[in-house]
Amino acid sequence: MNLEVVNWKTFRYDEIFIIRKGFYNKKPEASGIGTIPFLGATDKNNGVTGYYTLDEIDSASKTGDPPNAPLEQKIFPGHAVCVTNNGSVGYAYYQENEFTCSHDVNPLYLLKGEFNYYTGLFFASVIMFDRYRWGYGRKWRPSRMKYSKIKLPANSNGDPDLDFMEKYIKSLHHKRISTNIIKTEINIDTVDWKPFLLHKLFIANMGNGIDAIATTEDEPEFNYVSRNSNGNGVVGFVDRIPGENPFPAGAMSLALGGSYLGSCFIQNKSFYTAQNVAVLQEKLPLSNHTKLFISALIRNECKIKYQAFGRELNAHFRKDFTIKLPVKKDENGYVIDETKEFSDEGYIPDWEWMDNYMKSLPYGDRI
Repeated sequence: MNLEVVNWKTFRYDEIFIIRKGFYNKKPEASGIGTIPFLGATDKNNGVTGYYTLDEIDSASKTGDPPNAPLEQKIFPGHAVCVTNNGSVGYAYYQENEFTCSHDVNPLYLLKGEFNYYTGLFFASVIMFDRYRWGYGRKWRPSRMKYSKIKLPANSNGDPDLDFMEKYIKSLHHKRISTNIIKTEINIDTVDWKPFLLHKLFIANMGNGIDAIATTEDEPEFNYVSRNSNGNGVVGFVDRIPGENPFPAGAMSLALGGSYLGSCFIQNKSFYTAQNVAVLQEKLPLSNHTKLFISALIRNECKIKYQAFGRELNAHFRKDFTIKLPVKKDENGYVIDETKEFSDEGYIPDWEWMDNYMKSLPYGDRI
């Protein structure tokens, strides 16, 4: 089944959803025997941050002072799509069974019909494509959410086409990924590796720096890459932006700051970038295996030497940011490049070794 997004209909949230507020409550003390999930502002584990009993939920109070709110205000029925409105904003999760949640979560229910497992997953996926529009400084509280818009397939009555959504999700094929590579040991001796400045290895530039609010999605052509550690950093699919040139497929994006500082990905489609994202373009053709090797070293270096909201990469990635790489040798020792294209000392990265190493890893044949 194909998704002809161009023919989808735009709905306002309050036209199709019952938008409920989560409960302003603290997470209860847990005994470890509870089965009711507590949802919070997280991007992990389907939004679940713990499991509790009815008694534990009933006794918990945000202020700790009486009168405590009745239990029915804290428990929400299942068949809901729950959207985080604070912290990790815009993450959406389908909940099959009853749950409790904080006020950082908006439970959504259909005005017509009811979510099931398949339609819930479809709605949650579409909602999360819009999360790049929101952030800690722009929370997605219910009072704002009701004016938000969402594009969905529509039926002949002009309502969201639940039947199509369910059939589409059921049509998706999935099976455990396999590999034909048997793990072999390749000696990684970094003693002879040499440091290289990032801006000597790649053409390093700032990205477009486009705010999410300046993008549209009427006839999308390009990926929109932000500072994110999920989905290759891609947080949206947007229209062409007049006056802005997209970066080509194969270039690498690098998050320069924020919580995901150092996240580095190969982009497989042409793309624009948000604020605080750099773009690395190869000087000579490199395989994806080689670029993955380097991106892993970049992320590791950032964890050690740089800090979000402190020592970020903006002032360093085109100046003094270095990574150590294997270098080319022959029978006489190091191969030196007199043009010093990649190193002021003339060292040449051993691109072939990096490529072969990545290909030798389990699942390297699936890249």
